[in-house]
Amino acid sequence: MRAKGLEAAIRVGGAVVAAAAAVLAAVLESFLVPTYVDGIAIPLAGVLAFCGNWALAALAVWWTGSRWSAALTSFAWFAVVLTASMPTSAGSLVIASGFNGYALLLAGTAGVAVALWQYFRPRPSARARLAGGPAAAPQVTPTATKESRQ
Repeated sequence: MRAKGLEAAIRVGGAVVAAAAAVLAAVLESFLVPTYVDGIAIPLAGVLAFCGNWALAALAVWWTGSRWSAALTSFAWFAVVLTASMPTSAGSLVIASGFNGYALLLAGTAGVAVALWQYFRPRPSARARLAGGPAAAPQVTPTATKESRQ
């Protein structure tokens, strides 16, 4: 009984750490949006968002043993990024509209989409994998109409 409690604590702790890492990554990426080198916009935040969201989802799934934890990291990341892209009452804005801001939002969303597809895509049944073929026989449709077969 003691081992099950420890395992549950590790899984819950892993989910909390993965969600906190997603929040931290989103904050870091939000402040990296205005990255320019010699006046040229460098989408560093977008690259980090794509790779980070994909990796954090994989870490969360590995740590908790549940594919639903990939959604947890995604929600945490989206909450921070959407909050950072809304102006305050004073007009301050962290993620401004522009090439780098859109790159962050698009690449981060793509990273989330790839991670969620990886863990939630339909998979063949176990019986089909063991048999090496489809689980059910394919349905055969007649080529001739009913009237011509009589």
